[in-house]
Amino acid sequence: MRDEDASAQTAEVVCFLKQNHSTTVLVDYSDAVSEVALPSLYWLPDYASILGAPWNIRVAVVLPRTRYRLESFQFLELVCKNAGYTVRLFEAKAAAEAWLAETLAPREPASQAVPA
Repeated sequence: MRDEDASAQTAEVVCFLKQNHSTTVLVDYSDAVSEVALPSLYWLPDYASILGAPWNIRVAVVLPRTRYRLESFQFLELVCKNAGYTVRLFEAKAAAEAWLAETLAPREPASQAVPA
């Protein structure tokens, strides 16, 4: 994966989110090798914002098995969080799916306290 791939993937994800009215996305990089430069990663949240990415999205990223340039993924997580996007890294796809499913699960209505 190179700089232009990261930009293209960001555009695809934003398009998918908007077309499907979705708020969750799983990005599986388990077989990826990242060569994306840190400055390019730094601007990805701004690019996503320009493209109209919703602010309430949750992005689960499955880390590469090779562990090559793991710090680039950690940096991406940090800059996304600093920009206001919820991004979380996972070792295993099942854990990422479970985290995203928490968002989709119906929530119990808050119990209303009745004054005595």
